[in-house]
Amino acid sequence: MYISELNLQGFKSFAHKTKVGFDSGITSIVGPNGCGKSNIVDALRWVLGEQRPSLLRSSAMSNVIFNGTAKKKALGMAEVSLTFVNDKGILPIEYSEVTITRRLYRSGDSEYLINNTSCRLKDIMELFMDTGMGSDAYSVIELKMVEEILNDKNNDRRRLFEEAAGVTRYKDQRKRTLRKLDETRKDLQRVDDLLIELRKKTRSLEIQAEKAEKAKKYKIELESLDKGYTLHEFNKIKEELEPLQERINNAEKEKKEITVAAEEFEASDEKARSNLQDKERQQAEAQRRVSQLHNAIREADTSIRITKEKIQNEEKVIKEYSKDIEQGEIDLKELMDLLANSRKNLESFDDDLEKSSNTLEESKKQYSQIQQQYNRERHELYEIEVQLSSANNELNQLQTKRIKIESRLENTEGDLERIDDEIVDLNDEVDNLNGEQKIIEGKLDALTEERDGLESELETAREKRESFAEKQNEIKDELRSLQSKKSSLESEIQLMNELASSNEAFPSSVKYLIDKHRFEFKDLTTVSEVFDTDEKHAVALEAALGDALNFVVIKTLDEAKRAANILKENKKGRATFIPLDQLAATYDVMDGSLFDQVKSKREHSALKQLLLGNIVVTESVEDAYSKLKSSSSIGVSYDGEVVTKSGFFQSGSKSKNAGIRVGLKDKIEKLEKEQAKTSKEITKLEEYLDQIVEKYEKLDVGNLSQNLKEKEQEVRRLEQQQHSLSSKVQVYQKNIGELVNRKDHLKTNEGSAQEELDSIQPKQKELQTNMLELDKKQNEKKDLLESLEEERSIAQTRYNDAQLQHQDLKNKVENHERDVRRAETGINSVQSRIENRTKLTEQSKARIKSYTEQVSSLEEELSANQELKVEADDALKKAEEAASIQRGKINEFEKELKEIRRRKEVNMELVHHLAMAKEKMEMQSQALSDHIWETYGILMKQVEGEMPDDMTTDEVKQRIGWLRQKLNNIGEVNALAIDEYKEEKERLDFYEEQIDDLNKAETQLLETIAEINETATERFNTTFEEIRTNFRQVFKTLFFEDDNCDLIIEKDVEDPLEAKIEILAQPRGKRPSGISQLSGGEKTLTAIALLFAIYLVKPSPFCVLDEVDAPLDDANIERFAKMIKSFSEDTQFIIITHNKKTMSKAEMMYGVTMPETGVSRLVGVKMDDVEDAA
Repeated sequence: MYISELNLQGFKSFAHKTKVGFDSGITSIVGPNGCGKSNIVDALRWVLGEQRPSLLRSSAMSNVIFNGTAKKKALGMAEVSLTFVNDKGILPIEYSEVTITRRLYRSGDSEYLINNTSCRLKDIMELFMDTGMGSDAYSVIELKMVEEILNDKNNDRRRLFEEAAGVTRYKDQRKRTLRKLDETRKDLQRVDDLLIELRKKTRSLEIQAEKAEKAKKYKIELESLDKGYTLHEFNKIKEELEPLQERINNAEKEKKEITVAAEEFEASDEKARSNLQDKERQQAEAQRRVSQLHNAIREADTSIRITKEKIQNEEKVIKEYSKDIEQGEIDLKELMDLLANSRKNLESFDDDLEKSSNTLEESKKQYSQIQQQYNRERHELYEIEVQLSSANNELNQLQTKRIKIESRLENTEGDLERIDDEIVDLNDEVDNLNGEQKIIEGKLDALTEERDGLESELETAREKRESFAEKQNEIKDELRSLQSKKSSLESEIQLMNELASSNEAFPSSVKYLIDKHRFEFKDLTTVSEVFDTDEKHAVALEAALGDALNFVVIKTLDEAKRAANILKENKKGRATFIPLDQLAATYDVMDGSLFDQVKSKREHSALKQLLLGNIVVTESVEDAYSKLKSSSSIGVSYDGEVVTKSGFFQSGSKSKNAGIRVGLKDKIEKLEKEQAKTSKEITKLEEYLDQIVEKYEKLDVGNLSQNLKEKEQEVRRLEQQQHSLSSKVQVYQKNIGELVNRKDHLKTNEGSAQEELDSIQPKQKELQTNMLELDKKQNEKKDLLESLEEERSIAQTRYNDAQLQHQDLKNKVENHERDVRRAETGINSVQSRIENRTKLTEQSKARIKSYTEQVSSLEEELSANQELKVEADDALKKAEEAASIQRGKINEFEKELKEIRRRKEVNMELVHHLAMAKEKMEMQSQALSDHIWETYGILMKQVEGEMPDDMTTDEVKQRIGWLRQKLNNIGEVNALAIDEYKEEKERLDFYEEQIDDLNKAETQLLETIAEINETATERFNTTFEEIRTNFRQVFKTLFFEDDNCDLIIEKDVEDPLEAKIEILAQPRGKRPSGISQLSGGEKTLTAIALLFAIYLVKPSPFCVLDEVDAPLDDANIERFAKMIKSFSEDTQFIIITHNKKTMSKAEMMYGVTMPETGVSRLVGVKMDDVEDAA
């Protein structure tokens, strides 16, 4: 395999399209200095993928494009193509001829092609990897590289061995694997940090969810038992009421019969006593008076008993409310204690938080101080290393200078020419270093700006994260409030819809007409549907209209009659009809009447005037009586108490559903609108919550912090590079000045060369002494830096721990603040309940007071009647004595009349007893209905539930009390915790799976690295031993058999692939302490010996040598040329040279000229043709 062709266009000085053909043997390229010979070597390096402008002798990659001359314009593109004959299949590609092409445009765009097919730079690098033909392999050797290989500053020597051993691909693979391992460990760290937070949050939510599940379970059981028990008690009362009502009806019937019999008997008695005249009249009068007083006393006594029973009932109610109030106060005390404890905890955390902040600031300050000291010491170490490097360079220069004076004293012109070349090279190197410095400055400015931006972004992200967390809690609280409101609205709408659809509030006759025959009439409706008013006047309007709410409003009198006939035919009872065509056009309306507060359609205006024009709304009953004394109006209070025209007072307990029937449809529409509005608000809030959660999760604070840390490290690295480049520039500039001085010295006084040789020796000793001192200082600084590194690591660990502790305290403070808010909410709720029960207790006490006053009044009345009765009894006795003769005849009649009266008294007692029992049951029934409405927002008829078969009534009641106590102990719960726990648990499971995958990936990567290290180390060691053996043979061939040489690899290192390789070379008669003390020719031969030793192990298909023979004398040139010739059978050589002996070994020669300034030309000739022509 060999290079068959090189094509250049627009590359450096080759402006024109230039084709260079090669044979498989030796090709030499010659030409004067500055004509562009080395540009061919640069073209070869460039097309093989070289990315370092400095190795192409340029400050920037764009400089390889032809930049124009005084006569030629600059080109916009550089292109180089290199063709190989792949007859041995060394390149891992199926083609026998392979052409690689590289193009670069001034815009910065570039192209890579293999056989005119577009590809990546990576593809080209992998194509030549481990073949010895890469851009930085041992296939291209320049004179300055000889020094670099021998000095091994940049591990150039190691790369030659790696390329020969074929481990470059392994090291590249290891590098990628290590990068993946680092990324995997970073991912592991991030996921692990996230898992810590997730586990903490999930555990908290799990506890809340368990609490919510338990509360939900208790509530479901409580609701089921409570409904079943309440329904059972309600039905039990209902079942007892039916026979009780029947008994009341029978007693009333008996009462009527007794009354009729008594009246008939008394009429007969009147007729029988008509002849008694005055005595009878006196006796009857006395008897009537006694009877009246007796009845009055009995009625008063009965009223007293009834009122006292009412007082007892109210006292029972007060007792129940008192228990509820006591329980509320207990709950309130517990909540107040919780609030106080939470606030106390908050106060206790204030000092801890302040101490934590101080600790954090102190640890940060300590870390900063140590870091500053570390940077100072590191800078001082760097300065020592610069001085050491400078001294070493100066020592090397003195050695080189001495050798050149000794070997080239007879040929000063040659020395001057080489000095000129060195000055040009050093100037080029200075230009390259200045270019690299500018690039680094640009990168440093950009990185500094990125670092500052990341710091700002990190701070902003942390603030946003805290803000988003607070916002989530606010939105969730608002959502719970809206969902509660929505649930309440739905219950209210359901109740009203059921009332509207069932029409159960109407009498059966009106209900029948509405349900069955409404469609037969054009505008059949009811008064309750006609009118509508605001919530303030609804109860008053309903109370004022009373039974009129059930009146049927109909268009005409004929339709009213037809509707009445339907009721008659179907025997559905009676109804009151209001034919609109029979109403007057208008009716009188009082100022301030209810008429002004009620809405209706225009066609019902007269009806509204008729029914509401004389109804006045007042604040209380007293106001109604005072306002209506001189009018025939009706008064009604806002609470629904009515004062009639006659001055009658209608009042009593107000139903929970009072006012609901008026404008029911409009109320439903308003509630539905409110419900829809609430639903939209909930949806909007849920979407907003999702957005906030998404934004919260997107804020990757850990990643930003890591990026900031990496940026800071990169800034420090670039600053160090910048310092290093600046020092190199100073060294190179100093070297340039020394070379110029040396050149002037050689021109003016050649005879002073010997004196200069004598003066070099003391300088060398002085430099060596300085270098020993500097080396000692360097080691001391390194030891100090290692100690500081440990202190810095400890300080950084303390700083990180302080940060974690401070953040943990902040989280605890936030938790206690949430406890305070929950306790305050619970306190408000309990206080509201206590206030409600206290208000109801006061109302019951007021009623007890009223009943007590009634009892007192009745007892006074009873006492007065008893005194009057004593007097009446005396009068009756006198009358009876006077009329005893007359009454003797009707003795039997009296007995009968007495029996009737006794029966009447017994009947009255029975009616009273039954009425009291009924009233008590109705109150119990209403209390049960009120409990269902207040607790569940439904009517009793909507209750579905049964008593458990395996529990008695007492057991159910006891269980209900136990469940209520449990719920009180649990307290408030987070209703969303169950769903939130499921979501967080899924996230936790997902990340735990991820961390398992990452751990497996880390293990696999470590196994891969170990396998790569093992394989690469084995191959490297084997190759090294082969090269070592070959080096000894080749070195002795180029020098002498008894010369000493060897290759030594560093032992006992952590990574054998990074071990240092030392070259031992001691030509006969010399015992230099290092390679640097060899002459230029000896160095070159040593490097060539190493190169050919490598070729014996793994020959490169081609080898480019750029003026490496320049330091050799004629004898060594002969050996060098002979060695090249022997190796040319397996390796193609392309040699750039000025030496005629080297040229003579070439089979083809190219001459590079520059007929036009800045533009190179190429002329080729085959040496065989020249010899034939001769």
